[in-house]
Amino acid sequence: MDNQSIAKIFEEIGNILEIQNQNPFRFKAYYRAAQTIENLSQELSEIYKADKDGLTKIPGIGRALADTIIEIITTGKSKGHEALVKTLPDGFLNMLDIRGVGPKKVKLFYTELAVKNIAELKKAAEKRLLQTLPGMGEKSESEILAAINEYLSTSHDRRLLFDAMQQADEFVAYIKDGKTGNLIEAIEPCGSLRRRAETVGDIDILCASKNPGKIMEKYVSYPEIAKILSQGSTKSSVVLKSGIQVDLRVIDKESFGAALQYFTGSKEHNVRTRDIAKRKGLKLSEYGVFDGDKMIAGKTEKEVYNAIGLPFIPPEMRENRGEIELAEKLGVKGEKNMPKLIELKDLRGDLHVHSDWSDASQDIETVAMAYKKAGFEYIAMTDHSAFIGITHGMDENRIQQQWKEIDKLNKKLAPFKILKGSEVDIHKDGTLALPDEILKKLDIVIVAVHSAFMLPEAEQTARIIKALKNPYVTIFAHPSGRLINKRPAYKVDMDAIIKTAIENDVALEINSSPSRMDLQDIYVKRAKELGAKFAINSDSHHSSHMEYLKFGVFVARRGWLEAKNVINAKSL
Repeated sequence: MDNQSIAKIFEEIGNILEIQNQNPFRFKAYYRAAQTIENLSQELSEIYKADKDGLTKIPGIGRALADTIIEIITTGKSKGHEALVKTLPDGFLNMLDIRGVGPKKVKLFYTELAVKNIAELKKAAEKRLLQTLPGMGEKSESEILAAINEYLSTSHDRRLLFDAMQQADEFVAYIKDGKTGNLIEAIEPCGSLRRRAETVGDIDILCASKNPGKIMEKYVSYPEIAKILSQGSTKSSVVLKSGIQVDLRVIDKESFGAALQYFTGSKEHNVRTRDIAKRKGLKLSEYGVFDGDKMIAGKTEKEVYNAIGLPFIPPEMRENRGEIELAEKLGVKGEKNMPKLIELKDLRGDLHVHSDWSDASQDIETVAMAYKKAGFEYIAMTDHSAFIGITHGMDENRIQQQWKEIDKLNKKLAPFKILKGSEVDIHKDGTLALPDEILKKLDIVIVAVHSAFMLPEAEQTARIIKALKNPYVTIFAHPSGRLINKRPAYKVDMDAIIKTAIENDVALEINSSPSRMDLQDIYVKRAKELGAKFAINSDSHHSSHMEYLKFGVFVARRGWLEAKNVINAKSL
């Protein structure tokens, strides 16, 4: 079982213990453990496999928690967790997925109103019963009702790209391991995962082999399979214990490129390419490009695109958002003029990084050393301002104290550079949580919305525009405010925001956190066309989060960005 699934179990245990009014030390230990597990760069199963006592060496993981992790790794479940879940009505824990609803409120709703699930909570809010409860009011009730409607309007069937990639990589590694590895000529996930869409419905894996039977035997023996839906000689479908469906197709190597192009999609992109082939008197399918009965291309994707008169189109661009028109205009000989999409290796630094001066878990030196070791040239230390009440939020005095530590570390770590920065809250009226006297002394000023998400569009837009016009602002962070599958974007005129950022030389952030991936790709492409500049940042709260930068790069590539469009793809 992967780290995210184990972390979710630990978080649920903590939630139930808090609802049951257990010792705070107990439920907080599970909360801390869940956060630690989410931040790990190595899978718990790998740590345990390499060292049976390795789990207890993880900070915050004692013997009892380690034993629970081992139980989950070896059996796929925790008896203790299952017993706790059975003490609650069906659907009870789902209420915790509602924005602004935590264990204390869930317990209040249950004890006072016998509310057991989201549907009953919605009815209680609509009947104005919540506002009668202790600590509640009309405003709180209205916000909870709005949050419920947000939740119900959001799809929860699709997985985060982060989760899907991790599960696909593990499955592919299993198939390649051992003797079957020698039988595989090529293997690659395709579909929306390969296009790096922010969410994935199911996982499609394509394999080329002359011995599909052996590959299928290995495939259906994967320990994480919960159910085999179908098993054939060249195609099988399974559902993993995590609930996601995985389909495997095994084909001949000569058709691998054509099949990869076909099953990568998107559907709209494929309709256009097949139409182009048809106009040229050719037929394009998952088996190849055919001139009559003669196969003229199929082994590689480049070969397929070139056969129908197009340059190779990167998977991330295949959404029918203008890539076909561009490719037709350039032709095969114009491939060098296709966008040279940014790559992870192009990034020179990370301009949105946190430390234990605010709400992260590592000191500045530990974070900086990790980035330096990874080959980066610089980071910006951008701990939170104090306004939103985040633990250890930074006021003017503490920020200036931090500068002294950064100055010392810059001497020690040179030529690596730590830039002085802050993630500054945008107040409801558009003013900033730190005075200009401090802002003008910072190397990087990130501004962000962390509150009042429900403002009307005109008011929210005006609020942000006012903040972006501050002359000291460098970057606008996670511009839509959304959390994928959890919280929708706030209502805002994004075109007006983009134009204001351009006019005031403010970079738009592509926040790489897997639950954000914000700014969204459609706005990235739009902003690029208008002339915006961008920063691809991790929003790191642990040095291992630098691994998230690749998700920001995925978004950038889907928005057709090149290195020249990204400020932290340049040296200082």
